[in-house]
Amino acid sequence: MTTEGWLVLVLSVEGISLTIVFAAIVVHAVSAVTGDRRLQRRMRVGRDLLLASLTGPVGVPVADDVIDRLARLGRRTQIRLLAELAPSLEGEQRATLRELATRLGLTARAERRCRSRWWWRRLYATRLLTLIDGGEDVMPALIHDPHQLVRTQVAEWAVLHPDPAVLDALVVLLDDKERIARFAVQDTLLRIGQPAVPVLVRALATMGPLGIASGLLVAARLGDPDLLPLALSFADHEDPAVRAAAAEALGGLGGDDSVAVLGSLLGDPGMDVRREAARSLGRLQHWASAVSLLPLLGDPTWPVRRQSALALAAMGAPGLLILRTAVQGDDRFAADIASQALDAHGAPM
Repeated sequence: MTTEGWLVLVLSVEGISLTIVFAAIVVHAVSAVTGDRRLQRRMRVGRDLLLASLTGPVGVPVADDVIDRLARLGRRTQIRLLAELAPSLEGEQRATLRELATRLGLTARAERRCRSRWWWRRLYATRLLTLIDGGEDVMPALIHDPHQLVRTQVAEWAVLHPDPAVLDALVVLLDDKERIARFAVQDTLLRIGQPAVPVLVRALATMGPLGIASGLLVAARLGDPDLLPLALSFADHEDPAVRAAAAEALGGLGGDDSVAVLGSLLGDPGMDVRREAARSLGRLQHWASAVSLLPLLGDPTWPVRRQSALALAAMGAPGLLILRTAVQGDDRFAADIASQALDAHGAPM
């Protein structure tokens, strides 16, 4: 075959290939559009069925024919519907949603998957059980799951299941090596609120520095007076991260004892400790501490200087007076940060 013949053959094959590819793209697009329309149609039907069930008489079980019609929509559509409606439901309506999930077999399937060897199946299952407010028999066992995302999801589930035994097991994750798991537990304890306080007090007595610091950050935001002795007891801990967290907690708890300890922490060797002590005094707006903050305007570290200046600005007239004094002083670091704070506060120098 001549060169021209080979060229014509190659071009013909390429043309046929392009035609096949184009046809495949068209078929896939048509299939996707058709599938999307079918899904939207099933979703509309499912919404109507769910809304009718959720707005029905309280205490009356969902009719069998409704369950049968929902079952025919397919498991994926059922889960989409639950995920769409669950966040806006509470009380009796959540109980009805849980009944629907149980009768459709979604709960039992999720509980089985919680025992899977694959972490992504366990994660999917725990998310579904959190969504439908189920899983009391299987979720506590996953609090110490090997994968951090599963542990994180169980922490979210515990918000609606603040059983003392669950909280005692969960609070141990404040010492988790993975930051995302620690943050999830902190968020859960904050959302639970006061019932978490005695659990937190018991747990921090036996934890290492990482867990103590994580728990003290929760105490800072809970602001429960029962946590004050705990925060005071850790203010002289050997670990600077714990002392810094204690300073932050004392700023959230307040009181004369807190102010006295925060004043002593202004001279701590740890930069983070000095910074948090200054921040907390500013948060408490304890104007009598303004003079104590003056030396920190010349601190060797910029974060401490900045936070001290912000704290003074938050204290009103006494703090602004100290800042003006620093502007006129010989320490150029103190004068510079004081000038910035006054300028940001809109106060004359």
